[in-house]
Amino acid sequence: MEGAYRDKFSFIGEWYDNQASLIRRFNVFYYPVDDTIEMYDLKNRKTFVRRVKVNGITLDSFYIGCTLYILGRLVKIVDFACEDTRKLLHKDIQVTFAMIKPMPTNIAGKIISQFHENGLRLSKMKKSRLTAEDINVLYRSLIGDPTFAFLLEHLNGQLVYGMELIGKDAVSNCLKILGHRDPLKAEPGTIRALYGTDSVRNCVHAASSVKSAMEDIEYFFPPPPVRVMRLRLTATLSNCTLCIVKPHAVREGKLGNVLEVIDEGGFDVTALNMFMVENDNAAEFYEVYKGIVQEYKGMVEELASGPCVAMEIVAKDKSLNTAVEFRKLVGPADPEIARLLRPHTLRAKFGKTKVQNAIHCSDLDVDGLLEVEYFFKILDL
Repeated sequence: MEGAYRDKFSFIGEWYDNQASLIRRFNVFYYPVDDTIEMYDLKNRKTFVRRVKVNGITLDSFYIGCTLYILGRLVKIVDFACEDTRKLLHKDIQVTFAMIKPMPTNIAGKIISQFHENGLRLSKMKKSRLTAEDINVLYRSLIGDPTFAFLLEHLNGQLVYGMELIGKDAVSNCLKILGHRDPLKAEPGTIRALYGTDSVRNCVHAASSVKSAMEDIEYFFPPPPVRVMRLRLTATLSNCTLCIVKPHAVREGKLGNVLEVIDEGGFDVTALNMFMVENDNAAEFYEVYKGIVQEYKGMVEELASGPCVAMEIVAKDKSLNTAVEFRKLVGPADPEIARLLRPHTLRAKFGKTKVQNAIHCSDLDVDGLLEVEYFFKILDL
């Protein structure tokens, strides 16, 4: 990245301290010469984390709105701390909001992939069921529009994917990728031209300005310590199993392709949320493998290395045991073996190593519900 020769880059970071129930603010310094990080407590005016190297964090990891896992703490970068850093790194990077309307899972996957291919990084995502109140908020600019009543009818009570997207000129870029609101007038190759049918069933809603993007994101993804009942997760907790798209696969833009394979393999995604899993939670979740699987430590580090996407999976054929059948679609833990023996499985297609094998799934049918509950009841508290 241009400017990497500088001695130090400065950011403002926030960490929600669960024990004290308050948000703490820091100067977060990044030193490109050795990829080290330092944190300074702004309230107490003292060094909070001495200069240390954090695996997986480079200069490209820093952008406004990102969340970094620093020594057991999830630190959100909310601003630049000095004008020099702002001038060198801002590069017109923006955050925008987009929402995939009711669509087949495989089409939703294609849309997510198209965003990634056009430079929009997925930083938050969850599946929720809309209420009339939600629609009134998210479509507040269209309440007087003749199509609003039809939008309300189309979306009320329906499942959607809300997303925070980050990239250069994200607001205008997202709208360009989507195309004209009326799919019949949209440029060929745009998302609405490819998958939309009319100005109501036009695949995706997106923010029209930076201001509305921030308002939509705050509504769809309320920050801690806010506790609200709107736009809750949609887990059914019935004949289900857990699928996690691991952080490396999310970073590499493979989520959309994974969703396509899951849908075409005969499964529904009944709940989805993007999580930042802290190291202690990752160790607790994988504890059953401790002392049994050689890669245990690497598995914990990978799960805690960045955002992952957890999903509740349910077989479309209700007579099947979801956990058993989905395990077959995921394939062997070692992607090399998977590519040799079961080349059509998820790990064969998207995995790299036994640790970075793209997907975690519940190994035993009795664990499916327990693992779904861990993510969609415990971590979502």
